[in-house]
Amino acid sequence: MLLLSTFYACFPPFALADTQSTALEDDIGFSQWKESFKQQALDYGIRPAVIRQAIEPLSIDLKVLKFDSTQPEFTRSIWQYLDNAISPKRIKLGQALLQKHADLLNRIEVQYGVQKEIIVAIWAMESDFGRNYGHKNVLRSLATLAYHGKRAEFAQKELLAALEILQRQRFKPESLIGSWAGAMGQPQFTPTSYLKHAVDYDRDGKKDIWTSLPDVFASIANFLSESGWRKGQSWGVEVNIGKDFDWRLNSSAYQLRFIQWKNLGVNSINGKPFKAIQRQASLFIPAGRFGPVFLVTHNFDVIKAYNNSSSYALAVAQLSRLLVGGEGIQRAWPRDEKALTRDQIIEIQQAMLKAGHNPGKIDGKIGANTREAIRTWQLEQGLPGDGYANLGLLERIRKKK
Repeated sequence: MLLLSTFYACFPPFALADTQSTALEDDIGFSQWKESFKQQALDYGIRPAVIRQAIEPLSIDLKVLKFDSTQPEFTRSIWQYLDNAISPKRIKLGQALLQKHADLLNRIEVQYGVQKEIIVAIWAMESDFGRNYGHKNVLRSLATLAYHGKRAEFAQKELLAALEILQRQRFKPESLIGSWAGAMGQPQFTPTSYLKHAVDYDRDGKKDIWTSLPDVFASIANFLSESGWRKGQSWGVEVNIGKDFDWRLNSSAYQLRFIQWKNLGVNSINGKPFKAIQRQASLFIPAGRFGPVFLVTHNFDVIKAYNNSSSYALAVAQLSRLLVGGEGIQRAWPRDEKALTRDQIIEIQQAMLKAGHNPGKIDGKIGANTREAIRTWQLEQGLPGDGYANLGLLERIRKKK
């Protein structure tokens, strides 16, 4: 069996050059990779007939490689993300669908303990209420990425899981449809997530996350339930922080009870008392101290288990609230700020690393580790530690060099 490390040493990185020689080399290389993968699939326990049917017809998808290699020049601000995710049109349609499927969603909410508006909000975010979940052959996408993607090992693991789905569920290979990255169906489950969390709620013998709404809704609810969703609990609340706030408390790892936050001068944005004063929460400040501020609970982190993005979690959380007539975000976003480029974020991350703070992977993306590194650096400089990366922060960093 040809080892992947040996294979990649033999075949140079795939280039998107439109030449016959490059295409021929990659056809040969992909064919050799498939032979190697077939053996791994056999060792994994996949039947030869399933492997032949699913793997032998596959070819490289050049569009998948292009998507995988594309890096956006500018980051999108959280308010731009939310403007798209929580549009009035989406809220209106979501409310209509909540009503249309009320009986089904109510039964699923009772069984899994996940609020129906959360289920519908994730359905909206993942596939626009099932209207757009991709059109790619997931097997082909994952094979392409496993052969030559930035996360080849991950894609190979997911491809093996996809074969297991075919073997267990007796789907045809062309039935596994989803995104270019291999997420499938209306909930956009990866194959491994499907194996762990998909539900045959309509009891027709198949866990159909493509066309069966009972299976789609129950699978989303089951994912959240098995990820630790706490029944009957809110995701959080928008708050004001006092002028004398101790910025050392601004860390997702630092949790206090709502009553303790109140005693520190943190109050709900609308002045109403906190509903569950003994429940724990942490601060979430996505756009700096001059933008909206939230206290978020355990369930907010469970939403991030579905998609590990704070912007995504806030979109799901806020959309779910609006679907049932709740309040929108009250404080204005700093919309006048210009978005950072990927190179500028990398410069900030490199500066944090040089200053002795771990920003995580130097990738031009603002994640939890980068925010924590910025927060620590700000406190060292005697600044409010809001952990927010913007052009003002970059200018301060450059002056310190």
